[in-house]
Amino acid sequence: MGIDKPDVRFVIHHSMSKSMENYYQESGRAGRDDLKADCILYSGFGDIFRISTMVVMENVGQQKLYEMVSYCHNMHKCRRMLIAQHFDEVWNSAACNKMCDNCCKDISFEKKNVTDYCRDLIKILKHAEKLNEKLTPLKLIDAWMGKGVAKLRVSDVVSPKLPRDELEKIIVHFILQQYLKEDFSFTAYATISYLKIGPKAHLLNNEEHIITMKVKKSTKGFFKVELPQVSNSEAERKMEEKYSANFQNIDVKMCGNMLKRPHSETTKAKKRKLDNSVD
Repeated sequence: MGIDKPDVRFVIHHSMSKSMENYYQESGRAGRDDLKADCILYSGFGDIFRISTMVVMENVGQQKLYEMVSYCHNMHKCRRMLIAQHFDEVWNSAACNKMCDNCCKDISFEKKNVTDYCRDLIKILKHAEKLNEKLTPLKLIDAWMGKGVAKLRVSDVVSPKLPRDELEKIIVHFILQQYLKEDFSFTAYATISYLKIGPKAHLLNNEEHIITMKVKKSTKGFFKVELPQVSNSEAERKMEEKYSANFQNIDVKMCGNMLKRPHSETTKAKKRKLDNSVD
């Protein structure tokens, strides 16, 4: 706080701010000399519930946090336009000149029906209530994926064939749309966030009710590869041939992979990177 340095070239958030107002002020410290600067924000699934326990006692703290979460999870609208809309201002996305991470992407999006996913999560939560159990976000995902404590799993819920980070995005979407909600438990040492059925969940009693979510248009399918059965000796021989043939190129391939790998996958906590360059 109190930084008034004109030539700040980078403002990097290792986790999301508590509100859009905070983020706007903090990111605005970059490029005050009217030269190009970068504002980089890393956000992860766990950040939401960690910060939520910090702001739950504030008057509109949770509402402001969810506005920030919505900003982070919006992957198709101009970042500057999102900030302008939050402050009831008008911004033409064409004026961004492809300076934010969303505008510089050439990615198509489509609406995906995620209604069945929501119904499955509500079944798991109802099952947990019958057992007098509370589910943290991580336990809910584990039960959904068929992992974790066996008694929390529901037999007629089929585990989705999606990566864990995609399931996290879906759960966040349901929280923002109020099909799920946070519930807090206060102890002498900590505040714990649990997930419960939200105020809009009753709409799913209508079979015609549909929940959609914008996702990247898929260009690849998922294929199951069946490997031929080979004896141990033959397998060992093939492995030796494979590694001896690739030994000389391994350092080049490793370097190439490290260059291609986003920084978010090299950190211990997997986070998504949002760039918002300031011109």
